[in-house]
Amino acid sequence: MTPRWCVGLSPVSRMREPVARRIPISHPPSMRDAVTRVIEEVLRPLLKGDDSTIELLDVSEVEVVVQVSGHAAFGVGAEYVRTGVIEPALRKVVGDACEIRVEKAMPLGRKEPR
Repeated sequence: MTPRWCVGLSPVSRMREPVARRIPISHPPSMRDAVTRVIEEVLRPLLKGDDSTIELLDVSEVEVVVQVSGHAAFGVGAEYVRTGVIEPALRKVVGDACEIRVEKAMPLGRKEPR
């Protein structure tokens, strides 16, 4: 049975475009893009609630370097934040073979208004 959309069309016009043209090709994101996305969408909002920030410093095939400041760097639970929050979230993106280095940044002092 001919599909309803083919009725009245010539055999040439019944041919649909090749499957390769209909399926969008999505390339896997680069590691930098994936790490940036995790930081922007997951880690930064979590750490912002604790008056902390996180910045991506470097990404390579063997190492990811991030910098944290605020309570996540020097607070009582800083070690837990590093080992229980930041590293596992990044590990899901970069895998077990890549080293994750978390550097601590000294917060800039606030200047008193005169």
